[in-house]
This record gives sequence, structure tokens and C-alpha cells, in this order.
Amino acid sequence: MTRAKMLILTAVCFVASSLSATRAWCAANEGQSDLDKAIELQVSAQSLSDLEKVAKLCESALKKGLDGDNQGFAKQLMSSTLYQRAAQLCEPIFEQSPPDRRWPLLRQVALQDLERSIQVNPQFGDAHLLIARLHALPQGDASRGAKAADAAVKLFADNNKQRAAALVLRGGFCEKPEDQLKDYGSAIEADAGNADAWQARALVHLEQGQTEQAIADFDGLLKQDQDNFKARLALSEALLNLDRMDEALPHIEKAIELKPDSPLGYTLRARAKVLKEDIDGALTDLDEAIKLEPRDLPALVIRARLYAIQGNVSAAKDDVERVLLISPGLPQGVLLRSLILAEEGRLSDAIADVESLLKQDPKNIPWRLQLGGYFIRDRRPSRALEIFASILSEDKDNTAARHARADTLLSVGKHREAIADFEILVKQEPDESSVLNNFAWVLATSPDDSLRDGRRAVDLATKACEVTEYKKAHILSTLAAAYAEIGDFETARKWSAKAVEVGAGTEDVDDQLKKELESYEQKKPWRERQTIDEKADPVQPRRSDFEA
Repeated sequence: MTRAKMLILTAVCFVASSLSATRAWCAANEGQSDLDKAIELQVSAQSLSDLEKVAKLCESALKKGLDGDNQGFAKQLMSSTLYQRAAQLCEPIFEQSPPDRRWPLLRQVALQDLERSIQVNPQFGDAHLLIARLHALPQGDASRGAKAADAAVKLFADNNKQRAAALVLRGGFCEKPEDQLKDYGSAIEADAGNADAWQARALVHLEQGQTEQAIADFDGLLKQDQDNFKARLALSEALLNLDRMDEALPHIEKAIELKPDSPLGYTLRARAKVLKEDIDGALTDLDEAIKLEPRDLPALVIRARLYAIQGNVSAAKDDVERVLLISPGLPQGVLLRSLILAEEGRLSDAIADVESLLKQDPKNIPWRLQLGGYFIRDRRPSRALEIFASILSEDKDNTAARHARADTLLSVGKHREAIADFEILVKQEPDESSVLNNFAWVLATSPDDSLRDGRRAVDLATKACEVTEYKKAHILSTLAAAYAEIGDFETARKWSAKAVEVGAGTEDVDDQLKKELESYEQKKPWRERQTIDEKADPVQPRRSDFEA
């Protein structure tokens, strides 16, 4: 082969090789045009629709083909654009008060964008974090939210602020309080200025009955943010629950100062005034709260209760009707209506109301106890005893049910059974004056010789008097009966006379106490066995409403 032919052949091979490389390069960058368009549109994007077009162009570019560097850039651009679009969709949810009523739909669309974003870029921490926030909203997917929050915690290992935010979200998805407290504690360690972490941990402490720890956390939160309105109110409520009113009030006043147009501060101050027995002052604050927000259910419920306490049944009815108009079937409203009906003597209607609540929540113990109380007032103690026995079969340590049953057994003359319950109660509640008093009374006055125990009755009644500072007429009366039972009529007369003096002014009580004193003056111990004429259950249930 001649040298010329060899040169030509070499040239042809070079050209062929170059063409092959060019074709390969072109094939690997067929998506370049779409990527260029995406970049250009991203710069000028004005709407959610524009951002979606950017994402689709990036997606198209990746499918058509890009070289290594451009491929990475396209993925980053697509992921960040989808996140930007989702963040804008979330503004009416998180930045608007109240949130846009279409927020469930906005969340759905935003989540679709975010899932596409992390599919392209699994290391995008902000996208995981926003997914967790959206699932933390009502009706969110707790499992998906927890997974996203966990991913964010790991991805933000070197960013304390973002990691703390992710930990707070992850804690919110935890089912066990100890796991929640662990995440919230870690969030505070990562970022002591994270108010959400302090508040979340404080609320868990409150739910667990750890009030002192909750107060410490709220104090920590307020050191970070003195003007945190919600923290002021939450701290105030925690202090009120500990009867530390003097400490709570300055925080309530500060909350009202921070937001004078919010009903929350006035309602909480009303609660504090109720505890101080300032009913008129509480009503004034509740009036202000309801003036600011006429549909404020907590304020309306509390005001209705206070009106009922004052005997202003008409005003109480008006508020209850407003409550049930705003929220038909609201348990607090129905229960309050039952209380008013009971005060009016319409016990069948009151019973019907509580029974309607128990259809929704058959195991609710406070409602069952309330129903039992209504049955007692309606002269149907056997029905009440069935309820109390049912509660105790489920929880033998329920002191409220046992106390109610012991008193009911005493009221129907079943002394032996009552004493059995009192024996348990006096161990559970050794300083409860009503337990001490009623137990002492049956031991001192039962007509059944085998049940009386005068010495023990004296001990129990003396302790009951000490607990109540010798200021309760009926307990002084019990102490007198106990001394009469052991034959010490001089001491019996002394305490009986004191009971008459303290109880003067209440006609029925006054007469009873005077009869007891007369008995001791005649050196006769007092004997008593109460009985109730059992009322038959009504054949037809009555309506439960406020109609006359």
C-alpha cells in the first residue's frame, strides 16, 4: 500500500472516529435544548403554572439525555422548582390566619410536588421537612410524616436550627410520651431558641400530670420570647391548676396586654376569679370575651355555669342554647343543659340528656357518675348502685364511684355494705372529711348492734373535725353522736350544742340538730337508718329540651 493511500485511510478513520464521538455527544445531550428553556423560564417565572412548566422541561431534558454535569444540574433545578411551587401553595395554609378554607386541596397538590422533588433529589432536607409539616396537620398521614421528619433529622445533622425543627415535628408523630419528650429535649439541645420545642415539651408534661416540669419549660420558653402570648396563657393555666393564682395572674394580665382583642386572656382571667370566688368579676371578663368573639364556646359554657350557680336560670338557659346552636350536640353543652334541667326538677329530662351522651361514649366515667347522681335525686337509687358497681368492676380503685356507692348504700339503709366500702375508702382517702364523717356516723348511729363501734367512730369524727377546723355543723354532730355511743353524754351534749350553734339558720338542719341534742340531754344515743321509697322507672321517656 502506498503512503498516500495510507494517509487517506488514516484520515478516513479519524473522520469516522470524530463523527462517532460527535454522534455520542449529541445523543447524550439531546435534552440540552429543554434544559436551556427551563433555565430561561425559571428566571422569569411569574406563576405556579410557570414553575410547573420549568419542572416538566427539566423532566423532559433528563429523559432525552444530558451529560453528567448537566444531568446533575437539571435534577437540582427540577427539585428546587417543585419545592418552590409547593412552598407557594403552602403560604395560604401556614401564613394566613385563619388558613384558606381550601387548605386540604392545597396540601394535596403541594405534597405531590414535594414527593416528585425528593424522588429526583432524595437528599433535599427542606422538602422532607415541609412534607412532615403538611402531614402534621389534621387528617395527615402520621406514618409518612414521621418518615419525612426522620429523614430531615438525619439530613440536617450539621444544621442545628433545621435539625431542631425536624425533631419537633418527629416528636409530634411519636405515640409514646417518653419518645416525644426525648425528641423535644434533643431539639432544645440543638437550638435553645426553638419556641416550638419548649412549648411542645411543656404540653406533654401537662398531659402527663407533670405540672412543675411544664411550668419550668414555659419559663424557659418565655426567657426566649417574653411576648409569646400562647406561652403566657399556657403557663397561667398550669399555675391555676396548682392553685398558684398569685403567680398566674401577672402572666394573664401580660397576655391581655399583648393581645387585648383576644378573648382567650379574659376567659382565663375569669377562671382565676372563679377560683377566688369573685363571680361578678368573672362574669365581667366573660362578657368581654363574648363581646370580642360571640361564638366563644368556652366562655359561653363557663358563663352559663356561673349564671346557674347564681340562680339566674334564664340567663344560663340562654347561653346553653347559644352553645348548642353553635355546636349541636356539644357534650359540655348537653351536660350543662342536664344540670339546669335537674335544678328545675326535670330529672327525667336531665337523665335523658346524659344517656344520650353515653350512647356516644359508654365508658365515660364522669358522665356515668353524673347519671348515677341524677338517679339518686330521682329516687331511683337501685339504678345508681348498678352504675357505681359497673364502674368499680372495671376499676376497683375508682374512689369517686366507691364514695358514691358507699353514700348511696348509707342512704338506703344498707349499712353493712356501706361500711365495707368505707373501710376501703378510708385507706384510699385518709384525710377526706366526708369519708371520715359518714363512716363515723354509721359506726355511731346504726341500729344494728353488731355494726356499731363507738371508739372508732370517735377517732374518725375527731379527725374529720380537725380537717374541717371544727367549722362544719354536720361533722360536729357526728362527733357528738360518737361520744353518745360510748356513753359520754356530757361531751356529746357539748359538741351537739356547738353543732346547733354553727348550723343555726338552716331550718331543716337546725331542727335535726336540736332533736339530736335533746336525745343526748336525755342520755339516749342517736339511732338512724335512712330509707328511700324506690320510684319506678318511667314507662315513656320524656323529651330533653327547655320547653315548659
